[in-house]
Amino acid sequence: MEKTYSDFMNEIAPDELYDRLIQYGLFSEKLPPVFDCEAFLLYCKKPDRPVFPQQWYPFAVFDSMRNINIPRPIGIPTPMAHERICASLKENWSAIQNHFQDVTSSSSHIISRIHIRKMKDTDSLFKMNYSNWKTDGTPEPDISLGKKYLVRADISKCFPSIYSHAIPWAIATKSIAKQTVHDDTIWYNKLDLEVRNSTNGETHGLLIGPHTSNILSEIILCRIDKTLSAKWDYIRNIDDFSCYVNTQDEADEFLVQLNSSLREYGLSLNHKKTQIFELPVAAVEQWTHQIQDKTVYLEKFHSYVDYHEVQAVLDFCIELMSKNKDNVSILFYGIKVLQGHNLSPNAKIYVAKTITSLALNFPYIVPLLDQFVYEPYEVEKDTVEKYINLIFERYLPKDYFEAVAYSLYYAVKYDVTIKSFDVDTIIQKNDCILLLCSLIYCRHYKLRKSLELLKKHAKNLVANGDMDSYWPFTYECLSVGLVKGAWKELKKADVSFLKAEYK
Repeated sequence: MEKTYSDFMNEIAPDELYDRLIQYGLFSEKLPPVFDCEAFLLYCKKPDRPVFPQQWYPFAVFDSMRNINIPRPIGIPTPMAHERICASLKENWSAIQNHFQDVTSSSSHIISRIHIRKMKDTDSLFKMNYSNWKTDGTPEPDISLGKKYLVRADISKCFPSIYSHAIPWAIATKSIAKQTVHDDTIWYNKLDLEVRNSTNGETHGLLIGPHTSNILSEIILCRIDKTLSAKWDYIRNIDDFSCYVNTQDEADEFLVQLNSSLREYGLSLNHKKTQIFELPVAAVEQWTHQIQDKTVYLEKFHSYVDYHEVQAVLDFCIELMSKNKDNVSILFYGIKVLQGHNLSPNAKIYVAKTITSLALNFPYIVPLLDQFVYEPYEVEKDTVEKYINLIFERYLPKDYFEAVAYSLYYAVKYDVTIKSFDVDTIIQKNDCILLLCSLIYCRHYKLRKSLELLKKHAKNLVANGDMDSYWPFTYECLSVGLVKGAWKELKKADVSFLKAEYK
């Protein structure tokens, strides 16, 4: 018997929810992997620690490049705001579980394919593109059976568009929620308040990145699913809908009803991504099959993949990218396929050089270099140094701060230097995560004068009221005597949000 959506939710106990969201759900996986929230969790669980004040909290922002080379703003709430949301979810978890039971019980399959659940390969409760077909099943073959059309649609700017008051609407119905909107004793109004407080009092927008946002969005989207699933057969991946219908008229009708249901909660369709396909349609992108066909005969005639074979595969992937709007995911699918084969030393060198060369044109590639190039192909230290210097020099003038921040992270991890590093230029850019990675770099190499300048800048940010908006940098940069309020209490408890090797 396949698990239901509610089954997955009911497996998570309130304390477990709180612990995992605190420890693993504050920082987006898109950020450089320098963060660790274990010390913060231990602090939060102290029975005698001060309660974080209920107030408006600004948040930090970091632009992460998508696979189509368009930036997406990643939000980093203050730890105080994040903890208060986690505490509210924990306190009311039973009621939230009941909500999910109510809105999903009538569905014949799990509509929402990516949601909070216990993972088998991580202690985190959420991961993008997660699927476990052994436990989740595969509903599409059943819901598409006999259908003639596929409708694909998504929500326009989903998380940034979510209205905090829509959370109570989805839980209690809009009419009841509006009647009781000023009653702060009702749990879903308290949750609404904590969500608003995490975004400096704004009612519009969930932060992209924190795992709490995925629970909060599901509260609303699963309610929409309940309305639509009474008539329509579809699945949803976060904010992407795939619906199977019999006629063109039904396809049009689904889009009308979907748009109407979204508007009930202050959301709208992204019409640019709305498409109707006549079935059959390939279950996966055609380019995946093309790459598989290209690599299926590798190692057929010898026990390794040589330079020329790898060259042919990568050239083919680059050609496919050019035909698919420079979708860099194509290239990395090819790299993943190659990693399943035994590459010769020359072939490994060629992969490393090619991918790094492409990283100088596609900043999306830079955060993936460690996982897909440096580590698997055992790139030598002096080569890594050469590569990250090129990346730093290319992207700093362009203000592609994610790529620059990652080059600083790589420099520390592999103990290499960036020759053109200039802290004055970094400070002028005034990007939160770039400043933090510069701080880590300067501490690693004991650059005293640069550290003094970074500390001066952090003090200026605090003096200007920007402590919270830059908190990953300002908090880690300044000593206990230079911060106030809850920040000071965290400092007194020796709480850091960095892994030991990056402090």
